[in-house]
Amino acid sequence: MKTGNPDLIYFGGIYPEGGLLVKQSRALGIKAPLMSGDGVIGDEFLNIAGADAEGTYATFAPDVNKIPSATGFVRTYTKKHGKPGPYSVYGYVAANILLHGIKDANSTDGEKISEAIHKTKYDGALGTIEFDEKGDVKLSPYVIWQVKGGKWEQITK
Repeated sequence: MKTGNPDLIYFGGIYPEGGLLVKQSRALGIKAPLMSGDGVIGDEFLNIAGADAEGTYATFAPDVNKIPSATGFVRTYTKKHGKPGPYSVYGYVAANILLHGIKDANSTDGEKISEAIHKTKYDGALGTIEFDEKGDVKLSPYVIWQVKGGKWEQITK
């Protein structure tokens, strides 16, 4: 990779390996920033990569603290458990969608639940979530984050 002098290194994995990849790249003199997905978002990546994390990019959902519909979730979660992790609100919303699917299907049969979820228009901590005929979320509000000053900062809206 070093001899290719890349403009960017794309990594599709998670934080332990991503942190090491950045550290080792810098040790070899590779200056290209790392770009990754949500698998590197979080303090764990920053702790592993240290100062070498600076400039790293990642795609992920917007800052949950800036989503008006998530205010109640963040407040309650923080009071009970401390600062929410990167996936806390998403796990909460997913569990609620599943529970609504079970209720709407009036069944615990997986196929019936799946059918009910496909028809769901769920309003919750992440706003309105709907699914297409394949079961994919209709609107995925991903943004770009970058490590600046040793912290993840959302750089797009």
